[in-house]
Order: sequence, then structure tokens, then C-alpha cells
Amino acid sequence: MNELDELISGTPLDRFFDEKVKNRIRVCRYVSGAKIRLPDCILFLVKGTVSFSYGDKDGNPYHVVIARAFNSIGELIYYHDREIFDIFALEDSIVIEIPLNVINDLNQNKNFNIFILKLANNNLMALADKMLKRNIYKLENYLAYIILTDQFEGKFNYKSMTALASVFNVSRRNLYYAADSLIEQGFIEKGKGFFKIVKEEELKKMV
Repeated sequence: MNELDELISGTPLDRFFDEKVKNRIRVCRYVSGAKIRLPDCILFLVKGTVSFSYGDKDGNPYHVVIARAFNSIGELIYYHDREIFDIFALEDSIVIEIPLNVINDLNQNKNFNIFILKLANNNLMALADKMLKRNIYKLENYLAYIILTDQFEGKFNYKSMTALASVFNVSRRNLYYAADSLIEQGFIEKGKGFFKIVKEEELKKMV
């Protein structure tokens, strides 16, 4: 059994990939911290954990998202008119790159079409749920929720406070106020580019 066969064994992809398809896709390995490229393709994360940002066509970010294997990355670009950028491996990760022309061929199979649309809709619903909570939670509570939801090994990583404020659609000053409140209560600690969870149970009480 070759590497690709081992990676897709036991996943839904196993039943859709014949030898012709396997010869047209790539297996890519990324070390922790590496930026993951997204050419004209859909990625399937088969090992590891990555973070990325959703945004609209104008480049306005919606959310930073944590994806854990097994999941797809990039399908919302094509099925729901979204942009995805700043994809980084949070740990050593393996992705399968499937070019769009291969995806188009696979979509001739009704079962694959249902499979990929279901993944896209599940990811979109998760995004919509976050956006709903952003509108109904106080900023301090929403920050606690995001830290809990998108943490990796007890840390929530972010590009910058300015970028995070843009994602939250709030001012940088208000975001600092919310973060400082959680820090002063001893719930989190702030490092360079991350929040570290100190009292998880207390954060959970806020959401």
C-alpha cells in the first residue's frame, strides 16, 4: 500500500479515488508553523491541525478557523463565494491537493457531489454559528467563546490584535479591554500572537 492509499484508507475519499484520480493529485507535508499554499484546488486535511481565515471577496475577514483532520479546506471559495487566506499548520500536517479539474470530474459522481456539498454546508453552518454568536454575545464573552472553540493545545493563536479586531468587527481598543478583563480575572494569559487558557472552566461559564 502506497502513501496515498494509507492516508485515505478509512476516509470517505477511499471510495471515490480510482487509480486515474490518484495519479492527478498531490500529497503535501507541512511542518508546524509552515504556511500552506492553496492553488486552484480543494485541500483535504488528513493529518494534523491547521488554522486559516475566512473572508469575503473584498478581503474582509470573517473568522479565524481551526481545522482538524479529517476536513476540507477551500471548498467554500467555489460553493459559497468566500475567500480563504493565511493558512498555517499548527502542528506537522498532511494535506491532499485535488485540482479543480479533478474535482469537476469527480462531481460527475452523484455521491461525491453530495459528499463535498455536505462538507461545504457543514463548514458554512459552523461559520454562521460563530457569526450569530458574535452578534448576540458581549465582546468579552465572545472572546472567551472563540478562545475555547479555536484553541490548540490550550492556546488560541492570532495574527495580530489589529487583525483579530477586524475579524470581530470591533475596535482594537475594545478588543484590548475585553482581553484585559479576562487576563485580570486570571482566565487567560497573553503571549506574542496567542492567548493561553489558564482557567478553562471559568471561561466555559461565560459561554
